[in-house]
Order: sequence, then structure tokens, then C-alpha cells
Amino acid sequence: MRTLVEDGLVESRVGTRDKRERHLVLTEKGQALEADLAEAQRARMRAAYREVGPEAVDGFRKVLEAMMDPDMRRHFNALKDPE
Repeated sequence: MRTLVEDGLVESRVGTRDKRERHLVLTEKGQALEADLAEAQRARMRAAYREVGPEAVDGFRKVLEAMMDPDMRRHFNALKDPE
């Protein structure tokens, strides 16, 4: 964490109610890096999905859903299938 602060990517702020707390916030530079990394990851995922095809993507999605705990799966399904 210290390196991220020293590199100007994260700012550490003292808590307002409890001075022992440290709140970590991305700086503008950190936000820009996060956006670049997220876009690179999205591009890689899109390319992988195109390469493997819809059946593999559907299987991957099913595996991810099966990994959810029951409460999260119910919440996810409610969002996916609103009645």
C-alpha cells in the first residue's frame, strides 16, 4: 500500500470520527490507471468470448452462477428475471 501512496495512485486519509482509521481513496492518477486496466480486461474478455463461442460462454456463466451462495443467487435471479 505504501508504494501505491508513494506513486501517487492512492491517498490515505485520517478518519473523521476515529483518528485511528485510514480511508484509502484513488487519486486522479489512480482512477486513470484503474480505468485503463479495466478496459484492457474487458477487451481480453470480449476477445476470449468471441474465440470460444456462445456454448462455452454459457457454460462459464453457469459455473459462475453455481459458485454464488444461495442468497446471492436468489438476488441475482431476481434481477435477471423481474416479474
